[in-house]
Amino acid sequence: MILEIISGIYALIVGAGMIGIWIILLITKQVPEIKTAPIDISLHITAEYLTGLLSILSGILLLVNITWAGILFIVSLGMVIYAVINAGGYYGQKKEWSFVILFGVLFISAVILLIFNILQIV
Repeated sequence: MILEIISGIYALIVGAGMIGIWIILLITKQVPEIKTAPIDISLHITAEYLTGLLSILSGILLLVNITWAGILFIVSLGMVIYAVINAGGYYGQKKEWSFVILFGVLFISAVILLIFNILQIV
């Protein structure tokens, strides 16, 4: 039960954070790729929103004890892991090391939760 609570809260925070940061970046016009690579960044942002929404959904379902929520959470964690690796590379290229550290922490915590959730299913 404690793993579901921790995983649910993690999913809600990460999902809301992903969506929130993109809203802030877009409103403050901090996404130069909108002009330089509009198709690429539009699809990227769509994937990030889907990851955030799926994370939020899995978090809610875990907290209300839906039986298949753990599977959905594992899928959303896979998406989160890909997203934080990608973001870490993007910010590493720009030498913004505080963001690289943030995404590294998110990566490690996601992998740990992924392992524990898979072991719970097996």
